Amino acid sequence: MHRVVLREIEPARALELKAQLVRDGLIMHVDFKWEYHPAVWDGFTRKRQKHVMFSFRNPALATFYQLKWA
Repeated sequence: MHRVVLREIEPARALELKAQLVRDGLIMHVDFKWEYHPAVWDGFTRKRQKHVMFSFRNPALATFYQLKWA
């Protein structure tokens, strides 16, 4: 799988991007997978940024959407 990671993205925007992939004809769990990760805090510092990760089976699709969403 070829990954595209978008950092500091809100959950609603991540859902919009997932819906865009489906509208473009891609099939979830066949052509791509996705996962949203909220920010993680330890009380003083942020350990991990919020981000969404899309994993594509086809490397050309990963490159296309990486460029499109950049």
